[in-house]
Amino acid sequence: MAQARAQAQNQDERALVKYLVGAGLGSRRHCAALVLSGYVTVNGDIAESLTLQVTHRDNIEVDGRLVTARRTGHVYLLANKPDGHLSSVTDDRGRPTVIDLVPRALRVNGLVPAGRLDLHSTGLILLTDDGELVNRVTHPRYEVEKEYHVTLDGVLTPSGSSKLRNGLTIETGEARALAVRRLHEENGYRYSITLNEGRKREVRLLFRAIGRQVTALQRVRIGNLLVDRIKEGDVVEMTPHELASLQRLVGMSVPEPASSGKQTPVQKQGPPTSGRRGTPSNPRRGGSAPGVRRTDKRPRVR
Repeated sequence: MAQARAQAQNQDERALVKYLVGAGLGSRRHCAALVLSGYVTVNGDIAESLTLQVTHRDNIEVDGRLVTARRTGHVYLLANKPDGHLSSVTDDRGRPTVIDLVPRALRVNGLVPAGRLDLHSTGLILLTDDGELVNRVTHPRYEVEKEYHVTLDGVLTPSGSSKLRNGLTIETGEARALAVRRLHEENGYRYSITLNEGRKREVRLLFRAIGRQVTALQRVRIGNLLVDRIKEGDVVEMTPHELASLQRLVGMSVPEPASSGKQTPVQKQGPPTSGRRGTPSNPRRGGSAPGVRRTDKRPRVR
């Protein structure tokens, strides 16, 4: 029987880099770079070997976040973009982007924002590597509503509100608001405006066309997705219920989720910092396995 257990364990073992690829973290090259850069720990030790043999019983973390090889399919994230972050994947001028908010364990190949917000606008952004969902959320044909809360430099008159709903000609063409309302519960000239497009600077240009200037803008809703539970600068994984609801909204056929799950923030953490390299010892006494080194930042998980 002991021999059978040993054989089963051997069959479950795989090289660390293969395990990370199986967890959906990207290509083999990307996963190898994570290991070689010191972002991967195995049972609390910083991994040094791409071929280190691991199993599902090991505690494997990337940049402080637990990962498992059971993840399949696409990654679906929601971010609350802060002021000063670009809604892009990279920037040749080195400015921060929304991808910088995403923990490395979730930065899979092809991860992009579905729609954009201006540099100084804040609020909800959907990030995914599912190209079909990106297309349906952003294309006007699917009429996915986007709601924004704006602060204006003055009062919005009934005439101005009517013009927004009836439609105006702006730099990018004809545009109109689906709904406009005053946010009476908030101080200042605060309004909600809902569109089913998301062209560049569309909200700001609409208000400029009626003589008003937007001094602050936050996207609070995309379809059925809300920003109110996400702290500014945080990233969360979409719950199965949220994902299924959004997919149905844009006409994608999906099975009913088994449960909604609980949405929890994923805090961005700095890269693991290695401590002094430990002296090899007897594994039965808790020494580090070959291919890993101890780090003082995290206790060893047994």
